[in-house]
Amino acid sequence: MASEYLDYLFEDVIVTESNAPRFVLDGVEVDIWNGDLSHYHSLSVADYIREGLLRFEKKGIDPFPEIIGKKPEKEMLKNALMSGSNILFKGMKGYGKTTFSKSIAKLLPERILAIKGCKINDDPTRPVCFSCKKAVMEEEKVELTWVGRKWVRILGDPMMTTRQLIGGLSIQKIREGYDIDSPEVFTPGRILKAHRGIAYVDELGAIPSAMQTLLHELLEEKQITTPEGDIIPLRIDTIFISSTNPANYRGTSDIKEPLLDRMEEIFIGPPDTLEEEILIGLRNMRLKEGPVLPDWHLRILARTVRLARMNNGGKVASRIEVEPSCRATIKLFDHVKASAMRAGRDVVLFADYGENYENVKLGLRSRLELDYEDVSKDEVISALVEDAINRTSMEIYSRIPRDDFGEIIEEISSLGVIDIERAEFSDKTYLSSFINNLCSSTLEFNSALEILLEALRRCTGVISKIECGKYEYAGKGAIKD
Repeated sequence: MASEYLDYLFEDVIVTESNAPRFVLDGVEVDIWNGDLSHYHSLSVADYIREGLLRFEKKGIDPFPEIIGKKPEKEMLKNALMSGSNILFKGMKGYGKTTFSKSIAKLLPERILAIKGCKINDDPTRPVCFSCKKAVMEEEKVELTWVGRKWVRILGDPMMTTRQLIGGLSIQKIREGYDIDSPEVFTPGRILKAHRGIAYVDELGAIPSAMQTLLHELLEEKQITTPEGDIIPLRIDTIFISSTNPANYRGTSDIKEPLLDRMEEIFIGPPDTLEEEILIGLRNMRLKEGPVLPDWHLRILARTVRLARMNNGGKVASRIEVEPSCRATIKLFDHVKASAMRAGRDVVLFADYGENYENVKLGLRSRLELDYEDVSKDEVISALVEDAINRTSMEIYSRIPRDDFGEIIEEISSLGVIDIERAEFSDKTYLSSFINNLCSSTLEFNSALEILLEALRRCTGVISKIECGKYEYAGKGAIKD
């Protein structure tokens, strides 16, 4: 018995229509070789992905709609996948490496046929695990089942063990006569559970060097040599996708060169434009319903994050060693909207940033690091917000029609102290007209008034701020040259 098991362990098994057992699906005998079922077995992961890509290409549809922008990166990825290559995404945290990997999995069929009860969902015509080989070669009838597309995430961990990554096989138990599919003989690890799907290793460099050697052998030789020297020829079928941060990023370890040589490296950077940053934030925020988040606040918050990135320059940005990712933008959108919701407002106002920008600091403190701390993170964040508000105010100010500027100022001066949350002035023709032009809905009116007054205050000085949400006309003499 032990000898027979070992034969199956090392033998390649290919099932054809002529030598196949009877296959049963949901209690009914089925013909998997002809008709609709023929597409759901025998093809490799690379084959399915190639088919999916060509189908999208033929229709002229982006196969990765989850990814905003990144056209060059998408083109490189499509070419790499067409050739069946493994992929290494390199870039700072929070820029979409995991999202990219998940979008690749969506190129696979929604479901495929597998041998029922198999721990790694083996293909009925190309089994790789020992018990499935034995079943298709010796049994008259083999039960099948449907399994969904697989995307298996493997978190990089310096304490990872062989059993966690690859699984455990006891050759001694086999020699003692244990059944080959007994849990005491073999338990698949994370990488083997990705058989017939996508294996995504999140932070490959964090995996111990010895484990990287096992992955290299698995990708190149389609087998594993255990630390005890036993060879396990589990020829799993997967596309290996991994990610890593840049080499100078804190906590990033080296990836062994032989493993790097088996992957195509694609760099994933921050969004190219402010508009892309905003779209990513809107698409991924939790609080999609509730108070309105107007365009000017979207621009201020997204711009705050972008100003914190070193490649955007500026005195403050030069102090930032670890820059905030798109996750910061997402959380800033959520935090100000949550504040407006708690206050019972229909629209976000500057009050929702917090009296001293506390809600912005909440979203940024843990997502940036300074080179050295002779200034605090809070001081840096406040400066970034002020810079972002100034830039956005200039954009609003530039939209004021020059021919109407005097009339708008005159109408503002007649209002006295303006309380943003209670302001009503339907009789102010020029002011109302400009504010309505800023708005995309009537709910934004008060927020649009606030950003106009803030823009006039910052760009001309003709408006003074009494407290958050309250403004008044400061007089013509205050207008800046």
